[in-house]
Amino acid sequence: MKETHLKCRLQAIALTACAAAMIWACRETAAEAKTAAGLCLTVMIPSLYAFTVLSKLMISTNTYKLIGRPFSWISRYILRMPGEFFPIFLISQFAGYPIGASLISQMETEGKITPKQAEEMLCFCIAPGPAYISAVAVAVAPDIAGMSGYIFLAVAGANLLGVLLTSFTRKIPPRSEEKAEVTFSASLFTESVRVGAESMATICGMIIFMAAVMGILGKAGAFGAVSALLSRAIKYPPAQIYPFVRSFLEISNLTRIFGDVTVTIPMAAAMLSFGGICVHLQIMSVCRGFSPMKALLCRIPCSAAAFLICRLIMPDYFPTEAVAVNVSISREAVIISHNQPILSIFLLIMTILIISQKTIVKNKKM
Repeated sequence: MKETHLKCRLQAIALTACAAAMIWACRETAAEAKTAAGLCLTVMIPSLYAFTVLSKLMISTNTYKLIGRPFSWISRYILRMPGEFFPIFLISQFAGYPIGASLISQMETEGKITPKQAEEMLCFCIAPGPAYISAVAVAVAPDIAGMSGYIFLAVAGANLLGVLLTSFTRKIPPRSEEKAEVTFSASLFTESVRVGAESMATICGMIIFMAAVMGILGKAGAFGAVSALLSRAIKYPPAQIYPFVRSFLEISNLTRIFGDVTVTIPMAAAMLSFGGICVHLQIMSVCRGFSPMKALLCRIPCSAAAFLICRLIMPDYFPTEAVAVNVSISREAVIISHNQPILSIFLLIMTILIISQKTIVKNKKM
């Protein structure tokens, strides 16, 4: 009982301190939150929402089973994963960070895989997707073509290498006798849209709140202090380390990195493979029937592998004029179109209406 009371008091003190800190750093938190909201409206929602709905629909209609049936022998005998793993693995490499975790959680909830299988699958289904990778590549090296390709191959290659190297620790799973019957209906489509909207609301909420926390840490000088310490340790300029320190908390800050691309691009690949604390909080929010901690620990060797793979496949030399130093990403690289924020705002309004309607229906049932 004493431990419970102490834990409750510590949590209350921490929340009160956080509230006080947000009042103290109100300007910084507001500025960071505004930037994060813009990122959600112009990059996250346009690039992830449609793919989220489509991915949910593929699971609900059993389409993933039909797609994965020709590759089931690869999943079972080479990767030693359930036959459904391969299509989920491919989708997660292209869809973005929380999509893989969300699909695996949905499969575990529906009883299609066990919690242990879900934990193992999640270890290698965490990837940034093209939106993140393209934004980082354009920010770091706008004059060099193919940078996003190096990063994508490094991150996906690290995940594939990880599942291959750990295959000997797993037994060959039995073949699923269930028929791949694809069923589609308006209700399944509507449910996928609703779940996708809820997922996007959670993701954007996490990003904006984490940005506010980063505003507090920025005013307190925490990022600068850590950058200075790392600079002494690895003999690298603190100004160039600073964006990486911020990215450890929220991965979208990688768009602020600059310097020699032969160093920054492999480092960016490693950070994108890890995902950042905010990404892992999003993953924890969708993983309800199993623990994501194993996947979090697995990100450490995968990050190291992504760094090495990227460095190996990248050229050792780039033209001097191409190694540009960029402090921040240009407006054109982030904003997809002038009308995109307006469309995104309408999308958010629709999301709120859908969630509100669900709440009203629940209250009527009660």
